[in-house]
Amino acid sequence: MSPIVVSGIAVMTSIGANINDTWDGLLNQKNGAKPVSSFPINEHKNRNACEVTDISLFCDRNVVKLGRASSMLITTIDDALSDAKVEINQIEKCGVCIGTTMGELSGITNNSGAINKYGPHILSENIKKHYNISGPSWTLTNACAAGNFSIARAVDELEKGNADVMIAAGVDAMSWVAFTGFSSLRAMSPDICRPFDKNRKGLILGEGAGVLILEKLEHLLKRKGLAKGTILGYGFNCDAHHITQPDPNAIGAILAMESALKNANLTISDIGYVNAHGTGTPANDLMEGKALYDFFGEYIKTSSIKGNIGHTLGAASVIEAAICIKVLEEKLVPPTANIENLDPNIKVEVIKDIPQHFDYKFIMSNAYAFGGINSSIIIGRLN
Repeated sequence: MSPIVVSGIAVMTSIGANINDTWDGLLNQKNGAKPVSSFPINEHKNRNACEVTDISLFCDRNVVKLGRASSMLITTIDDALSDAKVEINQIEKCGVCIGTTMGELSGITNNSGAINKYGPHILSENIKKHYNISGPSWTLTNACAAGNFSIARAVDELEKGNADVMIAAGVDAMSWVAFTGFSSLRAMSPDICRPFDKNRKGLILGEGAGVLILEKLEHLLKRKGLAKGTILGYGFNCDAHHITQPDPNAIGAILAMESALKNANLTISDIGYVNAHGTGTPANDLMEGKALYDFFGEYIKTSSIKGNIGHTLGAASVIEAAICIKVLEEKLVPPTANIENLDPNIKVEVIKDIPQHFDYKFIMSNAYAFGGINSSIIIGRLN
């Protein structure tokens, strides 16, 4: 079977409107957290989030009217298609998979108070109409792991021959609903996100979009394109431990990593780095540290980018997959931001302070979600 390759990547985050600006921000430990400006926060104790500013400056005004999430997503898809050096009208069968938590919420009310269309499914409707896509179309709402599910679904569609090219995307926009919900769970930090730090206080909510252009290698070669990497395997499960808290024994997280390696036909020693979910909450980071230590041992290297861009919910794992492709290209891992005192209970090597050289072929990227959802994907170089 022809390998599934990544031919284009793009992101939009609070520290960069594109992949290169975001990458530079990560290397220099730029922090996107600042007081929320998208909606009133007077009733909230926590005030900070990682918002994308000045969207109207780099999103076409014809797509801005579709909503905040849709405009970020379309702009990022345009960037990814450009990176892949392909145009939609050149693709015979193109499909789209979108991972999200909240979907398009900015259409609930506008300035006149009118009710417009809103919800997760509106994203795929907007994308299909904007690009005139007639291939497979999915909107996946597996909360904070939705991006990994989006990538896996896109791989499945390509392997089944249902599409020549799949747009695997993740997006979530800042909203009062999400901000208030996470605040009510007391899961948010009052200032910044400190993944794996001894004194971490919680997550910082973020927004953004991530896109991978996926296609079979044979299709890429036929159009004389270049592969940036390959999606080798994935593993998913739901341990149903708790509606919001991860299993402290990390059983499901370990099984997801095991399944991903088996699916990719790789072994533990093949993985040189794990991109962590790394939310900065006490429970998640402790569980993740245990999962990595129990599965890989103490010498596995890991890091999180959520200290820089916040938790972008359904966009998170696609943004992180795009960054993993950059790690493979640049042979460099950005450091985990905001660590002052590494939690001594985290027994694996957390990359911090400065970027670290990376020369392995394979990366694992993990994402977890409410309800006990565990996900792992394997990304690699072709040669």
